[in-house]
Amino acid sequence: DTELDPLSTVCHCELGIEDLNEVFMVCKNFSNHWKLIGLQLGLMKPILDNIKNDCDDVRERMLEMLASWLKRESRKQPRPSWHILLKALSEYDRIKTAQIASEFICNHKY
Repeated sequence: DTELDPLSTVCHCELGIEDLNEVFMVCKNFSNHWKLIGLQLGLMKPILDNIKNDCDDVRERMLEMLASWLKRESRKQPRPSWHILLKALSEYDRIKTAQIASEFICNHKY
């Protein structure tokens, strides 16, 4: 059913901390779910608890969570990519995520 899955064509190219602004612009409307999205992205609960204690605003928490995810160096977890991010977001709003996904169809040459 890959034809019906809007995420099937989303770019798997790696993301890094230099992509934080663009990633945050995509995710900011999901800020109320920042902690659960962080868990789905593979961040550990103590890291998320520190973010919660350090930041009062949910958008600031989302920004810090995404920065932690983008900076993560883990052999156990796949490197950050649009595909992984949009898959996590789709748990909260499939229609909105499908609309976002259409903007990130992979056409990169690398």
